[in-house]
Amino acid sequence: MRGARTITTSTVSVLVGALTLTLVAASPAAADPTDPLAEFHGQEVVWTPCEEPILAGLECAEVEAPLDYARPDGARVTIAISRRRATDPERRRGILLTNPGGPGGTGRVLPVTPDPDRGIGFGLGGERIAEVYDVIGMDPRGSGASSPRLDCGVDDIGLSSPPRPDDGDFSGITRAAITAERACDRADGDVRPFMTTANTARDMDVIRAALGEDGLNYLGYSYGTYLGAVYGSLFPDRLDRSVLDSAVRPEGFWRGVFTQMAPAYTRNVERYTPWVAQHDDVYGLGSTSAEVLAAFEETSRSLERAPRTDVPGYPDGYAFTNDDFDFLVGQVARFQGQWDVTTGLLAHFAHDIPFPPTAAPTTQEPDYQVSNPSLTIAVICEAEWPGRLSRYYADMREVREAHPFGVGAAWHAPTPCSFTSDDPVEPLVELERDGYPVGLVVAGEFDTQTPHASGVAMSERLGHRLVTVTDEGGHAFYGMPGMSCVTDAVDAYLVDGAAPEDVTCAGLPRPAAAADQPLAAAEITALLSEAREAARGGLPIPTPLR
Repeated sequence: MRGARTITTSTVSVLVGALTLTLVAASPAAADPTDPLAEFHGQEVVWTPCEEPILAGLECAEVEAPLDYARPDGARVTIAISRRRATDPERRRGILLTNPGGPGGTGRVLPVTPDPDRGIGFGLGGERIAEVYDVIGMDPRGSGASSPRLDCGVDDIGLSSPPRPDDGDFSGITRAAITAERACDRADGDVRPFMTTANTARDMDVIRAALGEDGLNYLGYSYGTYLGAVYGSLFPDRLDRSVLDSAVRPEGFWRGVFTQMAPAYTRNVERYTPWVAQHDDVYGLGSTSAEVLAAFEETSRSLERAPRTDVPGYPDGYAFTNDDFDFLVGQVARFQGQWDVTTGLLAHFAHDIPFPPTAAPTTQEPDYQVSNPSLTIAVICEAEWPGRLSRYYADMREVREAHPFGVGAAWHAPTPCSFTSDDPVEPLVELERDGYPVGLVVAGEFDTQTPHASGVAMSERLGHRLVTVTDEGGHAFYGMPGMSCVTDAVDAYLVDGAAPEDVTCAGLPRPAAAADQPLAAAEITALLSEAREAARGGLPIPTPLR
């Protein structure tokens, strides 16, 4: 959610139409007969116009890869990719492979050009990188149009913990995680152990070779920063320029990465409440930070006693409880550029103000899967998770008191991975930069999914330069509205070839004044719909790391 009073959606309706297919085959590189992956590296790639309306203007293809790279003669997967050719062929400097984050996010949409009329609020097709690179999007193995596509029958990432659960909630949270794990094992147990970051990085190298490229360049967001770092660690002689935007920490996978989120939300609340207090005459939530926090706590208790069923952006009759409100406060606190708008939303709950009538939202099946929660579960299970429930429960008790707003205790609770019977198929890749050029890491000062300290740690681990976005709680910055400083720094490196350097950029400005008019019904619906999707772990750029 970027830019004051600008509401966007990433859902595009299904359009049915006939496409005339033009077959374009990439010239495969000469196969090395001693290479166990020679068949994959030398395969022919056939490009055709992408079929999904949201991908209009892009070419799509499929690349085959081994399910298990230790057994390349065994089962195979297909990786769906998209391409936007460099618009200035004389300056072309190869391919730029991209990833939107997740884990579980699908990436074929990344090379599109933003088009608000079609509901496309973000894409790399309009950036300078599209002049000199063939921008490649990829649906990672297990997701989107790639096969096999994991499907456990879950519609979120298997987390059922509210921000601050009572002890009485613990058994239900645990049972939900066990149920999700059993469903995923039944549905995809034969393939999910191979849906790892390392194997996805190996798929990237198969794509590189099949496209006839000696090397690749890389831009990854959120979880995609880890994927890019793994690729560079496995294939240092193949990686040229790389940008890791909103970087995860280089250790602690995966629980240690996710449990950083709760304190990060609290840091945002701590910078948000003084702003609200300055505008008590408008919002009536208190004239000091302590009073504003007390108003939020009282509202949460009130919603626990009497949930609201009139909240737009949620299904008819949905009981909006204290759990939803606690998460919403954390979400609002992150995005300082919209505090003037979103604080009015919180005031609706605090003062029990009726919501204006809204038209029933139209529900249409999207033509493109933005994320796959079944793959999310598989990828985060690539690492060991604690087995003792007492550890989870102790952490949840501590976090529900210290960090009640935002995700709270959700990532401290048991997950499906806490109960998996599968051992990791291989150790996690040790991240290092040994042989490829210095790159850029981008980190927001108050980012919740990938806190700033994570970016600092990743830049130090790899010896990359750091772009810091100050006073900013957003996530994923290159190419985003209002982030020209970040975009210029990345373009100078990726496009112009300037040596990467440390840069400090300002985040979106805080509103100077409170909103001068009430929220429109459509704005309320859109803001609450976004919050609902974020709470469920929906994965456009960002999530769960986004």
